Amino acid sequence: MLFDTHCHINFADFSADFDAMLERAAAAGVSNMLCIGMQPTGGREAINLARRYPGRIHASVGCHPYDAIHYTPQVAREFRELLSQPEVVLFGEMGIDAVKSPSPMAEQERAFEQQLELAGELDLPVCIHSREAFPICARIIRKVHPRGWKGFAHCFSDGPDEALGWKELGFKISFAGQITFKNKSCDIIRDAARAIAPDDAVIETDAPFLAPQPQRGQRNEPAFVRHTGEKLAELWGITPQEVFTRTTANARAVLGL
Repeated sequence: MLFDTHCHINFADFSADFDAMLERAAAAGVSNMLCIGMQPTGGREAINLARRYPGRIHASVGCHPYDAIHYTPQVAREFRELLSQPEVVLFGEMGIDAVKSPSPMAEQERAFEQQLELAGELDLPVCIHSREAFPICARIIRKVHPRGWKGFAHCFSDGPDEALGWKELGFKISFAGQITFKNKSCDIIRDAARAIAPDDAVIETDAPFLAPQPQRGQRNEPAFVRHTGEKLAELWGITPQEVFTRTTANARAVLGL
């Protein structure tokens, strides 16, 4: 049993073979997937998928740091309505991107802080996008939630210190396909995995992006989350099945499923 905690299966990349993609996921042992809806439009798409596949697909909605400049009071009102739907189990993705975001840093910080405040009001876990931005994310989280919060550090790409920092903040570290890449630059992610325990982690694809080895270069999809779990099993010296079971239990606990 596997839980892909972050995928964008509402994207047009999957429109031609959606049912076949779901069949491949089932054959790979993927029992649950969390469709991340970006902005209200993406959130509605994710909810519609969750309604079509109840108990198998779950939904989120949030303002990605790329879109922070568009986080208006109207969008916040729409988010509040969407977050009240039973299919929505997570708020995000949200956060800070210090590398590629077209939104100015001040706007990213504003949108992140306001979403964290709404998450606290609604008692929802959050999905954090942090690209070379852990100190900024940690500062804003502590400002809004001095005791930390709950959710996933999405697509983790930092080192041991950051992984332990996310754990201290109350988050599970979410590993994606990069942990399987042969690049030396990804050794730091593997070192981070070794620094934490299976109970501190979840796994994801971020599909259609970041396909793991041996599918690297292809469109990613939920079935491929298995490779990330297998790599973690190798790093932790336990069986893949134990990784699958424990990360799925971690995901379900955070999401209240």
